[in-house]
Amino acid sequence: MNTYYQVLGLEPGASQLEIKKAYFKMIRQHSPESDPEQFQKIREAYEQLKNAGDEPDGPVFPPFSEPFAEKMMDQIANCRKTGDSVRYRDTAQEAWKLFPKDIQFLYHLVLAQRKCGNTGKAVKNAELLVSMDPQNKWFQRELAVSYIERGFTQKAYWACEKAYELGCRDLDFVLMYASECDEYGEFTKGRQILTEIVRREKRWAKEEIPELLAAYHSLLELTQYDANVNSAAVNGELPDFAEIIGELCHTVEKYSLYMDDFIQELGMIVYRYCRHYRSSAEFGKLGELLSAIRKAVRTEEKNAWLDDVEKEFSFQQIDKDPQYSDTIKRLFEACTYLDELPAQVQKFAVLDCRLCMIEEREEILGQEESLRNRFPVFWEQIRPYLEELKNEEQLPLLKDKLLKTYRRIEPDISGGYYYEKYPAERIKSRGIVISDGMSEQPYVRAGKKVGRNDPCPCGSGKKYKNCCMNKKS
Repeated sequence: MNTYYQVLGLEPGASQLEIKKAYFKMIRQHSPESDPEQFQKIREAYEQLKNAGDEPDGPVFPPFSEPFAEKMMDQIANCRKTGDSVRYRDTAQEAWKLFPKDIQFLYHLVLAQRKCGNTGKAVKNAELLVSMDPQNKWFQRELAVSYIERGFTQKAYWACEKAYELGCRDLDFVLMYASECDEYGEFTKGRQILTEIVRREKRWAKEEIPELLAAYHSLLELTQYDANVNSAAVNGELPDFAEIIGELCHTVEKYSLYMDDFIQELGMIVYRYCRHYRSSAEFGKLGELLSAIRKAVRTEEKNAWLDDVEKEFSFQQIDKDPQYSDTIKRLFEACTYLDELPAQVQKFAVLDCRLCMIEEREEILGQEESLRNRFPVFWEQIRPYLEELKNEEQLPLLKDKLLKTYRRIEPDISGGYYYEKYPAERIKSRGIVISDGMSEQPYVRAGKKVGRNDPCPCGSGKKYKNCCMNKKS
């Protein structure tokens, strides 16, 4: 970065006004017609620095000790730009041997060695780099990255902490530091640094949105595992789960024009965290987030994908709410998730629930008002079944009708709850009649029931339906 300032004749850390003034002054001296090569350098330097603010995004180095050292740096920059990692490493290593006073060559050697997979050498050189300037946050940052890539979790955590104390605050670094906090079990610390990031008072650029959303996701994850989430030790300064979701919802609304590219990442946050047990307040905030995401959608395909997230969200709400019975929860699942299964399975699942509803009539009708208010789509789906329950006189006929179909389907499909909850109905379906008190032993049919097309038991040679069956009737 220091070379860009040098191209414009500025000191590192110059303000945006100074950068702009220097740029216009330089292009008048080096026009594209008279000096196209220098003009390109000036233009590149300005493009790199105009959005950098007053804070450079890399270490600032002193001037080179010799002119040839600057030429070697140009070679290094070109290798880095073209992606030639091996040549980048070898050139940086040669330059560091030739010019040991120019610490920027050691800095680039560390970066190049990591690119080439030489993580052990990168660690040693990063440690040397930090020993030469312990208060340089960028050197400390590269030491942390080198430790991480080498797999030194404890050393990486402490190096990240030192770099953070020295002032490293870029999004990539903070996400890396938070990840190390997670690995090292320092959940509260991770939450602190991520909270600082997501609450920054700034206008986020579109290209920063992925890292911002990643920061929210990491913050939610650390909050989930932090035992001190509700502890007085954090003095109320850190947000709980519901507050984080509320702030994320506000961010989605504020940057809604950017969010269509990130619908799936946002939807997965709702999908994932609604599956963990959440309080009603947390579910409420997740619902607000889902509504904000829905408003940001620009394509029908993503709308359809969000439909599945919304189904899961609604199911988890019902499933985790103790006011709803198991039968209502299973009926919601049958109405929502069985559309890809064979029609016979869908039919059986609904029949299973409807029979349970009849047995639990009063309890089910007591839940109707809440279902209508909170889950109107589901309530509309099951409204005909609820209306049937209200007609008490017709319930015996309805039950017989449903049982007739249920008994026919049940032997071929497993997983029914009706017979499990009401075993007497299973016994009846097997042809066993419960004793009326005259005998302690139930009556069991002696042999196989004669079918209408079977030979008549009387021995006439006719079919049963054309012989004794008619006589019986």
